[in-house]
Amino acid sequence: MHGVLISCSAKRLAQLEEDPETLDDVLDARHETQIPGLLDVGSAWDALDVIVSDRGKDALLGDAIIGRTGRELDVDGDFETARLIAPARVAEIATKLEALGATLVKDRYASLAAAKAHGNVGAKPDDEERDALATLFRQVVTLYKDAAKQKQSMLLVII
Repeated sequence: MHGVLISCSAKRLAQLEEDPETLDDVLDARHETQIPGLLDVGSAWDALDVIVSDRGKDALLGDAIIGRTGRELDVDGDFETARLIAPARVAEIATKLEALGATLVKDRYASLAAAKAHGNVGAKPDDEERDALATLFRQVVTLYKDAAKQKQSMLLVII
């Protein structure tokens, strides 16, 4: 399974809801071209969720990676989930993510082994893997900050 976060302007959201196959097309195209507002966190989605929210124990941050409380989007495709977070909640998440600090991944990386994160991320200590997660975390924070500034929704998809 892979996780993908997509910031959605009102126009992009309308397109996705009007033509349910659009999301499938966008997800396929991410392999060929860079799509503004799309972040593919790959198989690290569960590890990021553990690090950021302890698998939803923090209710607000539990929405950041997998959109636990988000509205289920009715789209076509082979998705585990496709959930939409409203702009106001995106802004709350952005503020809280930014407050977590730059050392979050380093501080919580060891917790991944006990959490048995998807894809065995963090199963064995690995500095390169930890650094890659830290980079992804910074990208998540930036994506949320940018979406909040533009009052956009966030679509969280697990494929």
